[in-house]
Amino acid sequence: MGMFRTIAKRLATTAFLVILGACSDGSDHPAPLPEIPKTEAQLLRAQFGSLEEFFTEEGMQKILDFEGVSSPVTLMQLMSVTDREVFSAYESEVATVWESASAEAKFASDIVAQLIGERPFTDTRLIEFPNILMLLDAINTEAFTAAMNTLSSASTDHAWVLGIETMLPFEAGGNFSDSSLLDLNEEQAKTLVQANNSDTGTLGPNSQVIIDMIVSDKPDPFWMVNLIDLYDEANYPDGRASDLTGAEANAIYGQAILPMLIAYNSFPTLVMDVDIVLTQDDVEWEQAAMVRYASRDAFLRIFALNPDADDTVIHKEAGVENTLVNVSEMAESMKPEPQAGFLYNFRYCEVLLASPDGSQLRADVYNSLGLNLCPQEQWDRLDSEAIAQEFGATRALLNGPRFWVLDSIVSNSPPPEQPVIGLFGDIEMRLVASVLLPVDGLDANIGGDAAYRVAEVSRDTIFSYVAGRQVYELHDPDGNRYMMQSFSRANDQDLQLSELASLGARLELPEGWRFVTRTLAFAFDLRTVDGLAQVVTDNLSNTYQRVP
Repeated sequence: MGMFRTIAKRLATTAFLVILGACSDGSDHPAPLPEIPKTEAQLLRAQFGSLEEFFTEEGMQKILDFEGVSSPVTLMQLMSVTDREVFSAYESEVATVWESASAEAKFASDIVAQLIGERPFTDTRLIEFPNILMLLDAINTEAFTAAMNTLSSASTDHAWVLGIETMLPFEAGGNFSDSSLLDLNEEQAKTLVQANNSDTGTLGPNSQVIIDMIVSDKPDPFWMVNLIDLYDEANYPDGRASDLTGAEANAIYGQAILPMLIAYNSFPTLVMDVDIVLTQDDVEWEQAAMVRYASRDAFLRIFALNPDADDTVIHKEAGVENTLVNVSEMAESMKPEPQAGFLYNFRYCEVLLASPDGSQLRADVYNSLGLNLCPQEQWDRLDSEAIAQEFGATRALLNGPRFWVLDSIVSNSPPPEQPVIGLFGDIEMRLVASVLLPVDGLDANIGGDAAYRVAEVSRDTIFSYVAGRQVYELHDPDGNRYMMQSFSRANDQDLQLSELASLGARLELPEGWRFVTRTLAFAFDLRTVDGLAQVVTDNLSNTYQRVP
């Protein structure tokens, strides 16, 4: 593999420089050589620099052998940070590395308490990569090694796991407050806990955390971050006989607790089987999970102050042999307020003039951007057949009205000396691109027969999205991602920007395709490659460009 030859070359160069360097005792004898990794897994582990001791060769080999090469993979990091200033420097360094791999920083949290477990983690991060190869590319950089060296100076313990997330059918949101829990002091909180017999079972070792929750009166949502190791066979604490596996007992708990969570506006935000444990650990973690609780009041009413909770929690105790549960609060820096660019939600429309080009159709694309806002009354009067005849085209396609969901566009092509302007009815439009389509791929509404089929558009552009922007993507079965550039009212005249997040429920997706909504932690530039953009439309005529 080429990337490992690159690593090996860099390490060998380092060793050669050591040979040339003077010995510490001033003699002519060369300094002893550092041990150079021999296997691909050792080479990969060496990329972690000063943090190498925390990671295992076995974990590196599992990354190399990972079979789901087209699936997005999620990295969960639990870290014990001892130097905040140095850690901040690490965050800045690694953000550039993750961005280069098109990774999404999905969650950043301070750990405010360990509910279960004694390891003093202080921070957790959740990063999703488009696929395992993008993660490998990120690791195979000097910038990654430099970031790991910085992190080594800022931390003392690490637990990193990797897996493929289970897709969840809901989005966490909402709040909850219980006025009866306001303004209680510690003694009143202890009395309340004892009255509900909630200082036993899973929460027992850290009942002080529950008391602190009652006293705090904090109204904000928080997250429970879990690493889980399951019994092979269910082990019920009350001694009952069972032929369940640990996984089956834990699944019973999950099914029983979900309606209680939903009743208090609380939801799982991550459910993931752990495919790879990257770090040294006494426990082989099997699952990772995160649950968003609407508030501390919500958590208390679901568990600690719910007399019936033990009947549900007992299944978790029967299934889970080891676990770490951390109380986490999301950092404000991970919820950027997007500063919209001038094109965001900007209305425009297009006319495509198509004529035969060999076995395909070449369509010249005219766009109203910068000339007018495509008035609806004038747009409604356009006649596609009359336009095709006037311009000598085989067919004319009316594409719009449309609305950009990006923030700005930069063209890398030199501007023409004389822009080509066409007058369509009373609407002026400028020639901006050309697109090659299969002969049977030009449909009156772009969607229909042409939906989910890749077309090549001749243009050299950068579509920019600001940090904090919610973006909408199609993922095909081969792991390709297509980011929405604009939505259309050609098929649905009432479609609104606010409806895009739930658009997946309306799309007629081919087998293996997914619609994904996410929020950008960093600004993102969507670029064409060699002057070509690969574009698909969905069945509602919304357009998406492939992410290189």
